[in-house]
Formats: sequence, structure tokens, C-alpha cells
Amino acid sequence: MRSDDHAQLLDRLRGLFSREVGEERFDRFFGNRARLLVNGRTLDVTVANGFMRDLLERRFGCDLRRVLREESAAAGCELELRFRVDGKAFDEPTTAPAPNVGPSRSARSRVPRRARPSGRGMEPVQRLEDFVVGDANRIAFAAAQRLAEGEDGAACTPLFVHGACGLGKTHLLQGAANRYRQLNPRGRVLYLTAEVFTNEFVSAVQGGSMNAFRKMYRNVDLLCIDDVHFVAGKEATQNELLHTLDAIGMGRARIMLASDSHPRDIRKFNEALVSRLVSGAVVRLDPPDVELRARIIDRLARRRQLPLAHGACRLIAEHCVPEGAFASVRDVEGVLMQVEAVWKLLPELSAADGSIGSIIVQHALDMRKQGVSSMPKGSRRPVQIETILSVVCDELEVQLNEVLGPGRHRRVVLARSMAYYLARELTTRSYPEIAQAMARPSHSSVVSAYTRISKQMAEGKTVQVGSRHDGLTLSALADRLADEVRRRSHVSGRGS
Repeated sequence: MRSDDHAQLLDRLRGLFSREVGEERFDRFFGNRARLLVNGRTLDVTVANGFMRDLLERRFGCDLRRVLREESAAAGCELELRFRVDGKAFDEPTTAPAPNVGPSRSARSRVPRRARPSGRGMEPVQRLEDFVVGDANRIAFAAAQRLAEGEDGAACTPLFVHGACGLGKTHLLQGAANRYRQLNPRGRVLYLTAEVFTNEFVSAVQGGSMNAFRKMYRNVDLLCIDDVHFVAGKEATQNELLHTLDAIGMGRARIMLASDSHPRDIRKFNEALVSRLVSGAVVRLDPPDVELRARIIDRLARRRQLPLAHGACRLIAEHCVPEGAFASVRDVEGVLMQVEAVWKLLPELSAADGSIGSIIVQHALDMRKQGVSSMPKGSRRPVQIETILSVVCDELEVQLNEVLGPGRHRRVVLARSMAYYLARELTTRSYPEIAQAMARPSHSSVVSAYTRISKQMAEGKTVQVGSRHDGLTLSALADRLADEVRRRSHVSGRGS
């Protein structure tokens, strides 16, 4: 096989691997951490250390070999998959000095280094300049900005940001990581979730590669960890996280963490870890008020290129959540998505100049409230994921083990996606918590499915899976399932 044939085959394999394991996971694990090369009749996956070799083999070996067999047969040649370690292949010598990021650290910090890739399946994409600042989040934003930009950023380490779901914690973490990288191109930045930290810690313990694990996590200039509450009740992981924070802090690196709750309010956190987390700056994100919501809506509408009239923007800001409830940024995004769907499906409701006026917004708000306002105030019960799974399985006539398993039948995939969607819309669970409750190895699949089905709903797609609901729009099916979930939650609440 000629070298150009090798290159074409490698490009095809990269595309197939990416589709098989998911683009986000592929970018994370194979983007900068592994190198693929066709070498004769072998596809070499080269990594820097034994920890990464064992991790990739365990997580992706079976899937990659299956794709490789299929593509090899189509290409008329048999290729074998081989994972190999070559630390020198990842060394990039340079004579440029390390950036001055604060007080002197250890001798290792003065050695020229490559920037680390970030975790959590993708590079952090949010930017601080896109964060809409108001009274509810001003202090948290200023703290994140100081951590990322200031010469004394390490002075407020660790920075711990907490607040309810959907208020912008992840945006601040990603924004701080990106801003620091812009100012310190050679700095090592690691951004990930506590779930990823936990999974890789367990893999390192099982694979006997703790030295490589600790080298990867402790040799950084900025560490950002999201959803820290995920390690609650995991004593060994908490201890390792504590030692990691201590080791990084001694080197004067910067640390930023986020959680749904204040460290002292997270159950099953050991006292030593709580003490470490509150030793720096602890700041809270509050729900946005009407003024801030209006500015967020205006920003999001411009980004989506929606011609939203000023009065319509104000109407969404004032009525995007039921009376008495707090509005998160995610609530605002959900209503705006509903508005966009109505505008595209019913363009005749647009204002005379073609803009989105109060009629379309009111229509979208009414649709969103269906099934909620019919229930007496004060009678709503907390929705359990078990109830969601039961309703979805009953209505779509699939088995629970199918939804929780790896099956790809169209009806099973729809049921699984609907369960993710309803869990996100009807509960306060985070993506990692939903993934854990539904036996998913990673929350990235939940994020992808939720995003995909939300987009399909906005486009007015219909159900076509060979069920009694075929012909309904996905939005109508979601409303029907949500109504039944609320009804069962209400009934079980009265009986308890």
C-alpha cells in the first residue's frame, strides 16, 4: 500500500472512529493524547504512558477493533490494532521560557512545557466575554476574571463557585480556562468534571498506574473541576482529590471548582476536603432577575439570529418560569428555543415587519405551561427518575433493561432520549447525575441526546418508530409523557 493510500485510509478510520465513539470523546482521548499511524499491516495508537495505553485499550479497544475489521475488509487488507507507549513522541523541545504566572514555583515549573489538552470530552468552548454580568453573578464573574487574568490569581485559590443548575457555573469555569490560555499560551490548563476525575482515578488504581495519573493531574498551572459534588460519598476519590489540590496549591498553581451547593452543604464530604475547599474564595451565583434575564435573552436571540422585538424580549424575561419559581439561564434558553420553533412553524404569526412579537412569544409560553398549570398549586411532587423511566417504558412499549442497555433499535433510542430529556426538564439533576441514574458510563451521551432531541423538537420532527405514537410530533410526545409523569408523581405523593 502506497503512502498516500495509507493517509487516505487513516483519514477514513479517524472519521469512522469518531462516529463510533462520539466526536467529543474521540477529540478528548485521541486529539492530543494519542497519535494514529498505519504501519504496514498494523494501526498503531501511540500514547505517552502506560496509564493512557491501559485507559484507551479498556474504553475503546473493542469498538475500534470492530470498526477496523469492517474497514479493512472493505479496503481489501487486514489491519491489526496495537496500543503502544512512546513518551519521546510527545516531547516537543523548545527554547522559549516558561510564562511568568506568579510567584516562583518548583524547579519543574521553570522547564519549558507544552500546553496540556483540557478534559471533559472537548476543549472548553465558553468565553468570559460572552458571560452576561448582572447583580446576581457580578462577584462570581469578577473572581473568575481575577483568577484567570491577575498576576495575583493564585492568591484566591481555590476559587469555589456554587449555585443551582443552569446559572452559569460551567460557563465561568470554561471562560476562565480559555482566558488563562490566551494570556499564557504555554501554561498547562486542565478542565474536566469530577466524574472524569473519578473514572480515571479508579482506572489508575485498577491498572496500577497511579504515578502517571498523579503526574497528569498535578503538573498543571490551572486546574478547573466542574460538578465537584459528584465525589460525595466516594471516600478514596475525595482523599485523592484533596491530595491533588494540596500538591497543586503548594506549587502556587491556580484552582477553580464548581458545584451545585456550598462545600459545607454537600452531604458525605469529609471534613478535610471541606476545609480545603473553603480555604480560598467561595462565591455564589444567584438566579438572574428580570433585567438580567432580558439582557441574556437579547444576547441569545442575536446569536441565533432571531428578530426578537423589544417588547417580546421583556415578555419572555417576565414570564419564562411559573410564578414562585426561580429562573435559571437554562430556563431562558428553553423558552427561547420554544419561541424559535413557533416562529418557524407558524410564520404567519410574525409582526408586520417580520419580527418575533408578543403573539408568538405568548403562544410559546402557553405551550410550555401546558400540563403544569392544570395541577393545583402546592400539589406538585418532586419528580423521580424512576417514574420517568416507568412512564417512558410503558408508553413506548420497551423494557427497562433495553433503555438502560446499549441497544440501538429506533424505539429504544427514542425511549432513552426521551428519558434523558424529561429528566433534564422535570428534575434538578445535573447531566452526570442523570447519567449515573441511567447506568451510562459518561454524561456526554446524555448531553448529546438531549441536544439532538431538543433540536428535532424545534424542527417539528415526528415520531416514526413503529409505535402507537407514530405521527405525533416529538414535542407532543414529550408533553404527553411529561403529563403522565406528573400525574403519577402526584398520585404517589398523595399515597405516601
